[in-house]
This record gives sequence, structure tokens and C-alpha cells, in this order.
Amino acid sequence: MKNLKISLLSILLFLIGSTMYAEEPINVVRGEQDTVYTKKHNIICITNPGNIAAINDQQVRVYKTGAFGMEVTLKEGDNVVEITVFKNNSRTIKKLNIYYSNTPKPQKAYTLAEAEKKLNQNLFHEMLFYVTSKDGAYLQYGDGEDRLGGSKLGFIQEGIVLKVVGEIRDLYKIQLSNNRYAYMEKDYTQITDKCTKQVNTGSWSVFNNGKCDRIVIPLPERIPYSSWTELDPTTICVDLYGATNNSNWIVQKQNLAMIDYVDYRQPESDVFRVIIKLKEKYSWGYSIKYDGNNLIIDVKHTPNLTLKGMTIGLDAGHGGSASGAVSATGIKEKDLTLKMVYILKGMLEKKGVNVVLSRDGDQDMTMKERKKKFIENDIDLLISIHCNAGGSPFVSMGTSAYYKHLCNRDLASCLLNRMLELGLPNYGLVGNFNFSLNGPIEYPNALMEVLFMSSLPDEEKLADPAYLHTLMQNSVLGLEDYMYKVQSSQEQQTKVKSKKRK
Repeated sequence: MKNLKISLLSILLFLIGSTMYAEEPINVVRGEQDTVYTKKHNIICITNPGNIAAINDQQVRVYKTGAFGMEVTLKEGDNVVEITVFKNNSRTIKKLNIYYSNTPKPQKAYTLAEAEKKLNQNLFHEMLFYVTSKDGAYLQYGDGEDRLGGSKLGFIQEGIVLKVVGEIRDLYKIQLSNNRYAYMEKDYTQITDKCTKQVNTGSWSVFNNGKCDRIVIPLPERIPYSSWTELDPTTICVDLYGATNNSNWIVQKQNLAMIDYVDYRQPESDVFRVIIKLKEKYSWGYSIKYDGNNLIIDVKHTPNLTLKGMTIGLDAGHGGSASGAVSATGIKEKDLTLKMVYILKGMLEKKGVNVVLSRDGDQDMTMKERKKKFIENDIDLLISIHCNAGGSPFVSMGTSAYYKHLCNRDLASCLLNRMLELGLPNYGLVGNFNFSLNGPIEYPNALMEVLFMSSLPDEEKLADPAYLHTLMQNSVLGLEDYMYKVQSSQEQQTKVKSKKRK
């Protein structure tokens, strides 16, 4: 195949001869460094779509976007990479001079003051004082760093007194109970003269308030909490830190829609666990908040299992000053996600869906603002749309879907399966994803990384408006699959209960 490509180039050169016309553009967008430290080196260029291109006499594909490139193998020392573009009887050549060194890339040298500052930032300092949580606060499991932030244990309401026992970088270490700790960003706290107290739980009640089943647990103080869901059977668990059981009865009304029964455990001397067993396999979200010092847990009722009449949130990733990933030819992720969201919005509205957008234009929006908008509009479900980046630029990297809470796995799976029907490579179904909009517990949610901005073949698809419509049409099918799955589960449970009664 390589010889065939070289022969084709030889024929083109022969036809061109010495006749030259206006030069065709060759814009090198990746790989023009003077010195590199890896033997395998990627070259990516842009020319006019329809041109023929070659790198080191090997013909390469020019995508409909005009992008082309290849991975070249360098020898130690000086290398010349020749890039050639042909159009009709014209030829344009650009040469890159690249020096490959097989010695390790030199590391930045820090001054003594810089090194001490860097070391001090990563040292843990013990301390003891108290803070209250601000709006948007969340607990982290540990002090780890990541572009998505530390792994979230869960959001908590404002006004909760927390005991600080240390700090590292921009985090406080929080003592939740005798044996449990978490971390919180300092910006979400305010120093207080109050202190934490161990409290007794009161006797609680469970009732149907119309839109949800509500649990009310009286407490003398607001204390921190965390929650999670379990499957088979579907259960919501809430741990209250600094609490001991004094709940001598639980009043459970008989007209509950979602909750089968509730119970509690005292797994540690100062950790009180609320156990909420659901009637159905699928949860449609729950919320935890304080009304005064009463802890309120609302478990949402299942909506009508049809898209018509449903309220669905759509999030276009990035926006404003946050461009997201940028493709070889300069397409910005923030622009693509907004295009896809508007396409999906139109399709859903034709099916009778009330659509709520996190952003409707190219504006900056924090994760806190997006989450607040969705909660205030009482959405039934959320899809956040992004495009990925990374890996090889010369192959299709594929599509993927993401969830954090286990109860949202099936939603993400349904969306991913419909993407895979288009013949896209499976980049994966990713769980425990620490993205902020996967964190809310108030509604089912999933994130879609549709394709890779950094992949030339994926970029070609993303630049095609017709293909964007195809992607979004399959997203609608994925949502309908999820509704069908929930409905089928309900019907199966009804049959089982009917047999038991007989």
C-alpha cells in the first residue's frame, strides 16, 4: 500500500512538471516544534478541502474539514519532515526541521523560595476551629486533586456547623464524627463562634405530600449528612453525623407512592443511618434539606412514563470564556454543544417535552448556577452534552456516557447504546464520574461525551450538521428506551405483587 501511495505521488509530480500556480495553504497546527523528546511525533495540518496531501512522500487523507496528518517516526538528531499539498497542476511544499533528543526533557528548575512555597502548600496543618457551610457547599472524600475537583461525598445545605481539624492547600479537613472525616473547599465555609454538638434524633413521620413522599426527622441542631443509593432492592441511605438514636417511633402513612418502608441503624456511636426502601426499581430523585432544625427528605414520585408532558433539562457544556476542547480546524466545543442542545430541544419539544436549558447562548455559567436553574424548574431528568479530547488524532476515539450515582447507570447506558448503533467505537460507560452536574441527587442525570474534538475523523462528523441531527435523534431514542425500561420494570413488579396476593 505504501509503494502504491508513493507511485501515485510520483505520477502527480510528473504531471505537474515545472509548472507552478498559486500556492495552496498548508497550516501546521500541531508538530512544528524545533526540539522534541519522543520518537513518535504527530503532525497535523490544514489545507483546503478537496486537495491531495502527503507527508514524507506518503499520501494521507484530507478530511472534509481540510485537516490531515500522520504520526512520523523520528531518528535521533536532525529530521526533515516534508509536507506536500497538490491541487490540479499545482504543488505546495512545506518543510519542518525537527530535532529529536532521546534524553529526558529538562524539568523546570525552582528557586529555593518557590520550592519552599510549593512544599508548604502540600503540607497538612493541624488546627481546631468551627465553620458554617455556605450555599453550594459539598463534602469531599479526601484531599486528592483532579481537574474535576476532589471526589465528592455529596452536597450539603448552608448553615451547618462543621468542625475543622486541619487544612491542606485550599481545603479544610472536617471531622464529621468520632471516626469519620471529609474535606471541604475553604471558599464554601465561614468561620463561626458556634461549635458542633452530639444530638439525639426525634421520632419521625413519613407521608405523601402530593409530589413526593416526605420524611421529617426532628433534630435540635443542623448536623452534616451524606447519602447514597443501593440497588436490588432499591434503597436510599442517609447518614447523619454526630447523632444518636432517640427515635422511639416512626409514623408511616399508608398512602405512600414511592416508599415501601423506612428504618434506621446506628452503625457507629455517633452516626445515625436512615434507610428508605423504595417500592420501585427506579428512583426519580430525592432531596435532603433542613426546615428549621427538622431534616426533610423528599422522595420524588415517578412522573408519567412518556416524554409528553415531562420537563427535561439540557446542559450545553462550557460557554463564554470556557471554550472547552478545540479541534484541529478551530471548532470550539462550546459552540458544538450549544448546536446539539438546540437540535435536541427542537426534537423533544415536538414530542411535547418542556425543555429547560442551562444556557441559551454563549455565556459563562458556573456549575452552581446551572444546578440551581434545573432545581428551581423542578426538572424530571437532565442530559449534559459535551465532546471529548485526547488519545490519537488519527483514529475515531468513539463515544461515551457518564454517571455518578448508581441509580443513574441505566439512563447513561440507554443513551450510550443508541450512540453505538451508529457504528461509533465504544469509549465506555463511566461510573462514579465526579463532574458537578452528575452530582445532584434531585433528578436522574447523565453526561454524554458525544465524540472527540481531537480526533480528525470524529471532527469531520461533528462538522457535518446532518450528522449532528443523527446524533441527537439517537439521543431521543435513548431517552425513550429508558422510559420503556422503567415502565417494563413497573409492569413486572405489578405482576409479581398480583401473584403474591393470589
